[in-house]
Amino acid sequence: MPGGQRRTLTAAGSLEVGVVGCGVAGQTAATFLADAGHRVTVFERFAEPQPLGAGLLLQPTGLAVLRALGLGEQAERLGARIDGLLGLNHLKHVVLDLAYADLHRAAYGLGIHRGALFGLLHDRLRRSSAGLIAEAEIVDIVRDGARATMVDKAGRRHGPFDLVVVADGAHSRLRNRLMPGARAPLYPWGCIWATVPDCRGFATAPGMLQQRVHGTTTMMGLLPIGQNLVTLFWSLPAAALEPGLPIDIDAWRAAALTLWPEAAALIEQAGAAGDFARATYRHVALPRWNEGPVLFIGDAAHGTSPQLGQGANLGLLDAHALSRALATSNDLAAALALFARWREPSVRFYRQASHLLTPFFQSRLPLLGLARDALMGPACRAPGLRGTMTTTLAGLRRGWLSAETLDAEGRYPLDS
Repeated sequence: MPGGQRRTLTAAGSLEVGVVGCGVAGQTAATFLADAGHRVTVFERFAEPQPLGAGLLLQPTGLAVLRALGLGEQAERLGARIDGLLGLNHLKHVVLDLAYADLHRAAYGLGIHRGALFGLLHDRLRRSSAGLIAEAEIVDIVRDGARATMVDKAGRRHGPFDLVVVADGAHSRLRNRLMPGARAPLYPWGCIWATVPDCRGFATAPGMLQQRVHGTTTMMGLLPIGQNLVTLFWSLPAAALEPGLPIDIDAWRAAALTLWPEAAALIEQAGAAGDFARATYRHVALPRWNEGPVLFIGDAAHGTSPQLGQGANLGLLDAHALSRALATSNDLAAALALFARWREPSVRFYRQASHLLTPFFQSRLPLLGLARDALMGPACRAPGLRGTMTTTLAGLRRGWLSAETLDAEGRYPLDS
C-alpha cells in the first residue's frame, strides 16, 4: 500500500480501535471487536448514550447478528414477531402483500422499539472489555501514517489508533470532512413517528407491518414492536420537519382518520399524546469504504430512506463482517479490502433499490402512485417477482440478479 498505510496486527493479533458513535452499528462493532481481543474505545457526543427514533424492523439478517452476540432470545422476548408486509391504498386495493413464510416456513422478522434494541446492545457493550468515553463529540480525525488520531470538540486529542470506525449516522459530519467525494443529499420527504399502547390489539393480532397509502403524498404505517406497543409513522415533506416548526396535530388526525378509519383508536392515542419524533433521511454514497485506517460503517456509509426497512440490519451486518474480516487476515489493509468486498454487493443493491422505490411512496409525482397501485399488487402474486420482492424484504439480496438463502431452520447463515 502506498503512503505507509499497511499495518500488520501485533503478535497477539490485536489492534487499538476507536469507534465514533454509540448507535446500533457502532456498539455492535465495538462489542465484536472487543470480544475478539482488540483494545476498543467508543466515543459518544452525548453525556449519556441514548436511542433516537421509534420502532424498527429486524430482518432475518439482523436477527442472525444479534444471535451471534447472544442477544437473540432477549430481543425476541422484547419484540413482536412479524410474518409479513401488507400495504393497501386508500381504496383498500393491495399494493404490497409479502410473507416471510415464502422463504421458509420458520422465517420471520421482528418489530422492536429502538430503545429496547439500544438497551440490549448497550448492556452487551458494557459487559465487554470496550471502554466508553461520553461527552466527546469527535469533529476531526487526523492521519499519522498508518494510524489516526481523533480530535473532539473541546480540542482534546485521542489516540493514535490503528483503526478508527466511524458510525455516527446518516447525518455524519466526519464523512464530508474526510471523504470530499461522498454524496449525501437529503431526501425531500421524511416521517413523524409515535409509539402508543395497542389496547385493542389492532396491530398486534395479525403480526404484520401494515401500510396505507393515497397517491405519493400520504402514507401511514403501523409496526407492532412488542410489549403491547405499536409504532405509527406518517409521511411528511422534509421542509415540514424543520426543528421548531409545530406539527398541526388536528390536521394530521383528520387526514389519518380519513385514510385509515379502522386505526382510529391508535390515531387518537397518538394525537392526544402529541409526542411525535421527527426523522429525515439521506441517500449516502461513498467513493470507498475507508480512507487508510478510517472506516465508515452503518448509516454513515450507506444511509437510505427507510422504505425497505434495512438500515439497522445493514449496520449490524457491517459490524459482524468487520470483525470477521479482521479475524481472517493479519494485515489491516487486506482485512479492510476483504470487508469491502463482502459488504459492497448487498449494500449497493439496497442503496439503489431504496432510492428507486422511494418516489413511488413519497414524492409529488402522482403518476408514480398510479403506476404503483396498478403494478405492485399483481407483482406480489407473480411467482418470480414475488420471490425477488420477498428476498428484498428479508435483506437477502446480493444484487439485482442474485440473493442468499436461509438455512434449514429458516435462519440467515451469517458466515456464508
